[in-house]
Amino acid sequence: MNEKLDAQKLTESAKQFLWGTFGKDPSYFDTPGSIVVSAQGPYVTDIHGVRYIDSQGSAGSAILGFNHPHVLEAMVRQLSAVAQNPSGWPASVPQVQLAEKIASLSPGSLKYTIFACNGTDANETAIKIARKYYKLQGKSGKYKVIGRYRNYHGMSLATLAAGGVVQRRKDYEPLPPGFTHIATPYCYRCRYPADHPQCAGRYADELRQAIEFEDPSSIACYLGEQTVFGGGVLPPPPDYMRRIREICDEHDILLIADEVVTGFGRTGAWFESAKYGIVPDIITLAKAITSGHAPLSATHVKEEIARAFFGGGDRLFQHGFTFGGMPVACAAGLATLEFIEETGLLATVPEKSARFVRELERIQERSPLVGDVRSHGMLFGVELVRDKETKEVWPLPEREGIAKAIVAEGKRHGVLLAPYTLHGTLIVVLAPPLTIEDTELEAIASALEAALREAEKTAASGLPKKGAGVSPGDLPRQRR
Repeated sequence: MNEKLDAQKLTESAKQFLWGTFGKDPSYFDTPGSIVVSAQGPYVTDIHGVRYIDSQGSAGSAILGFNHPHVLEAMVRQLSAVAQNPSGWPASVPQVQLAEKIASLSPGSLKYTIFACNGTDANETAIKIARKYYKLQGKSGKYKVIGRYRNYHGMSLATLAAGGVVQRRKDYEPLPPGFTHIATPYCYRCRYPADHPQCAGRYADELRQAIEFEDPSSIACYLGEQTVFGGGVLPPPPDYMRRIREICDEHDILLIADEVVTGFGRTGAWFESAKYGIVPDIITLAKAITSGHAPLSATHVKEEIARAFFGGGDRLFQHGFTFGGMPVACAAGLATLEFIEETGLLATVPEKSARFVRELERIQERSPLVGDVRSHGMLFGVELVRDKETKEVWPLPEREGIAKAIVAEGKRHGVLLAPYTLHGTLIVVLAPPLTIEDTELEAIASALEAALREAEKTAASGLPKKGAGVSPGDLPRQRR
């Protein structure tokens, strides 16, 4: 079949039949890179034969890159044994082995794991555990969840209510009751600048104030990311998480750490929580657990909490998913964690991160648009502003136009860039694989700098004309 004709037919079929996720309408399929045919390492190749570096590594999940041979081999072996969950959900061998492996890596008394399919499932599971746990303690009035603004926990109604991304919440209101929010520490736009560097205490005190306002006897759990991912790569200030842990203990509130993005090595440690010397009551995990090779998530719980549900009758946790913890996915998870451990990959994160940060800081010095560069391990945020002195940003239509210009120019240079226009800011979020080579990081930096130069023109001249952008014919071809 003629390759060009095939690409055209696929594009037309996508426009007619496929409803893309996260706000994509049929016009999306007119852009390069919108339909992928293959991937390897940090690269994806589209139907036009153009290869790109995915600078966000499958939304932060591809910690070993795409199609990692060690993971694929484990999946193929498991496919020949049993791929699906049988009726009644008996455990599979890799499910048992992966649960044990996670417990061997986690701190404190964290021990038991419930598997599901994605981060939304994991956080939904954690909220349900917290609510029923207190009912089992005779405290049925403890049901409320305290979340944080700018945090993202998933796309179900409950996880949208727990999260703080207004653009993803507003169209689905009224959301379930029982959720309230506090601010997320944001050093570049700190609400307590006079208290720097002691602002951690001020932000943590907002949790105490919310608990007191809502009534401690009504609060079941605090749910938060530690380093915020989609909200702009916002690491917590020193001592913040320790104070959060203390406040939760003081008021008998479960601390749920959303490590869907940061778990399993993204920050240079198996769990980000361990870097702050705290042990959450529940950790939610997904994405990197299989390096994105299969849908899998985990809700990892302290032994004393899990045991409250054992014993039959009304104590049982009536919860689960048909495809939760699929044998082939658990095999992928076990292979991913084994590879990270056996190769000492986590030890490479600090130096690799520091080198890339230096590249980003050099770009910041040269570009009038880069207001701040942030990082934690292999997570990077580049915040763009209209004015470096005032930290002013553009109105939403201009932000969206600039973001489109960045994406288009990045593609021209062979890199998929991901600017976020949520929360009233414009931030390019980067999360490349831990296995990425320095030359590929340099290519990302070079493409980002070129994209920022194009963004300067867009910011100076106003929004791009309708239909302006990149066509597949403008891109360099590479043989598959």
